[in-house]
Amino acid sequence: RRYTRNDRGIPPALIEEFMYRVARPPLSKLIALLPAADPPPTFDELECNLSRACLPVTLRQNASGSHIRAVLQEPSGIRRFNVEVNATEFLPRYLELARLRGGNFDAAFASQFFVSVSCKLGRDVLDSLHAQLRLLAALAPEAVAMLDVNAFHARTGDWLRDAASASVPPAPTSFFSVHSVFDDSRKGRGTWLHTHGLHRMGCIELDVVGVRRRDAAALGELINSVARFFLDCGVPPPHTRFHAGNDLPLVWLPWEAGLQQVDVTLGGMTDRDADHGGERGILFAPAKDSSERLETPRCYVPMIEADPIFYVSSAETERMQRLARERLPSFLALQSRYAKNRKWDFHVKLGLATDGDGDGHTCGGAEHLWFDVHGATAKSVDGTLLNQPFRIASLRQGHRGTFDLRLLTDWAIESPRGRYTPESVLQLERGLTNDRVAARPLLH
Repeated sequence: RRYTRNDRGIPPALIEEFMYRVARPPLSKLIALLPAADPPPTFDELECNLSRACLPVTLRQNASGSHIRAVLQEPSGIRRFNVEVNATEFLPRYLELARLRGGNFDAAFASQFFVSVSCKLGRDVLDSLHAQLRLLAALAPEAVAMLDVNAFHARTGDWLRDAASASVPPAPTSFFSVHSVFDDSRKGRGTWLHTHGLHRMGCIELDVVGVRRRDAAALGELINSVARFFLDCGVPPPHTRFHAGNDLPLVWLPWEAGLQQVDVTLGGMTDRDADHGGERGILFAPAKDSSERLETPRCYVPMIEADPIFYVSSAETERMQRLARERLPSFLALQSRYAKNRKWDFHVKLGLATDGDGDGHTCGGAEHLWFDVHGATAKSVDGTLLNQPFRIASLRQGHRGTFDLRLLTDWAIESPRGRYTPESVLQLERGLTNDRVAARPLLH
């Protein structure tokens, strides 16, 4: 397994004084699809749903009843949303894409009505999106699926409820998608990767063109890292070097200019429409020689597939840490139950103080390392170090010890069902519960 030592802080030198300004991000729109048998909810029923959710929201309907406004009053301030109830026949067929990707959306295809929430995101885009999720989940508590219109992405109703139930926003990657377009009939570098959903968050959309299909997974990981960097630190000016991680210098160009730098079979001018143009940048790697030549970032694929060190901001580190701690009881319960099962592995990421730094209990001045867990309590963990530290001389890969869980910044579970994190552990718990229900013997 590969463990990414991906949280060393973003060097201050990378933060530009003058950043690229994104013009007029579009409204963010999320849609909840209702169960097939459900009629469209009335205004009074929407208010009743909000009351049950104990969400401090006031609904207002105009005189004609055609528009509903929602005002959310929280300590951080007032947020305003547009709410719509309508028939699904007027929606684009986003779920077709979800079905092709193997999603379990059969119930959503039978849905006849939807509730949507739209808004302009605030300065803290993750907090704004989380508020939007919480409002949508409260208005449509029985939703069978959620459509993210900006990201061209579908999620299950359970995902919506899980994300809304946490006090911490989901990861930034939850709100944009990376699409991979390829054509097996075209030889060579015929794969085009591109994002949807970043523009509404005040960022440019990102493309990688002229690469091989087998490189798509690694370069998708690179795009995710660049997107997180841009969202946290701002978009650097085009034609300007920035670093997504150690030894990962990159440059972005507006897509029209970028297409002049590389010979592409997909993602060219004829493949562009309104959804694939606009404020969109193509990522390049500067040539290793001193020339100004640019090349596709496929040169970084071996490094990404080995053990990359991506930079993660202190804000994202804190978000991950808060969610990991909030859902730590789920990790501990599963670890206790399956610790002796060889098909299960449990890992924690701890922020340990680097040489010359403080106690390591905060996000700053720490190196974040993964440990294989042998045993854990609510206060401490017995684990073996899986990484080789860079800035902690007293530790080596393979070291085993007991560590304070106040150092926890993330955790992961490897199970027969797949890999689960604080973002997805509730899904694992539901699956295990359903297995137990299905396994009950019939009574005669």
